[in-house]
Amino acid sequence: MKQAVMTEPGSIELRDVALPVMGEGDVLVKIDAVGICTWEQKFFKGIPGSYPFIGGHEISGRVLAVGPAVAQPLSPGDKVVVASLTRCGECYYCRRGMDNLCLHTGSESTPGEMWGPGGFAEYFVARGYEVFKVSDQMPAAVGTLAEPLACVLRSIDRGGIEFGDTVVVMGGGVMGLLHLMLAKARGARVIMSEPDGERRKKALELGAIKAVDPLHEDLKAAVLAETGGIGARTVFFTAGGAKAVESGIGILMKNGILVVYGSTPKGDSFPLDPSTLHYDEIFLTGVTKHTKDTFRRAAELISSGSLPLESLISKRMPFDSVKEAFSLAGRLDTYRVIMEM
Repeated sequence: MKQAVMTEPGSIELRDVALPVMGEGDVLVKIDAVGICTWEQKFFKGIPGSYPFIGGHEISGRVLAVGPAVAQPLSPGDKVVVASLTRCGECYYCRRGMDNLCLHTGSESTPGEMWGPGGFAEYFVARGYEVFKVSDQMPAAVGTLAEPLACVLRSIDRGGIEFGDTVVVMGGGVMGLLHLMLAKARGARVIMSEPDGERRKKALELGAIKAVDPLHEDLKAAVLAETGGIGARTVFFTAGGAKAVESGIGILMKNGILVVYGSTPKGDSFPLDPSTLHYDEIFLTGVTKHTKDTFRRAAELISSGSLPLESLISKRMPFDSVKEAFSLAGRLDTYRVIMEM
């Protein structure tokens, strides 16, 4: 099979390698489409940077073979999405139902040794619990959004949204727009905070009640105007650095929740007055990765066709054009670039 290997920043080679070997509890998947996430884009740019690296964790495909020890009813030809981030099932956090915090995810690397999720390839061997069946009508490219959608579902759950709440989403990239879609599905009014004009326009097209440029407009004044001076019930931070997180605290209502979904540069920080927590009873929290349950729910949501996920796919490209696809994926005017096999 063909496999895309990132040998160093900005360099990707297509290599011919042997088909992966299945175990009794594994499923062999023919990959039909795989998304290029911002995580893999960072490797392409050299941040963080341990090579050689095989990216690809947003996987959509079809079952080719099922190991005899796989418990769920899967058959060759079934359309599936794959949660390719390993969970051991035995550590303290897995046994508490927090498998997104698994202590043995296999995400560590040794410089000079091949590592990575491995979805930039024509075939993939997944453990049975990593495979989720989806509707036959689901386009393969849309299926690649199951993994980011599963991660955002955790964030929305943590945000405690109720019908009629006003929420603010910081950052209008793919993750921010997924927050917008899911918050609207929970009955919330959504204000988007995003510096780029085209991304603000996209947010309005997808149902945001207002889109604010935080660099040139007063975000707090806009939020207070939309909420009768109360503030936002929940703020979801997806991009913008620590300064954006700090401004998010300032637009919360009393007893409001700020969810740090996106990462910030290492060492990026801001001052926090503990009395704000005490007197306003606000909650500051964060989320990382997905759980088996949120991935299950994401697969069901995608199968239902109830979210406008096609609008997040900017370009479909053949696998042979992987380097060109990466260059395109890093542009501000691009959402998801999908490689199709």
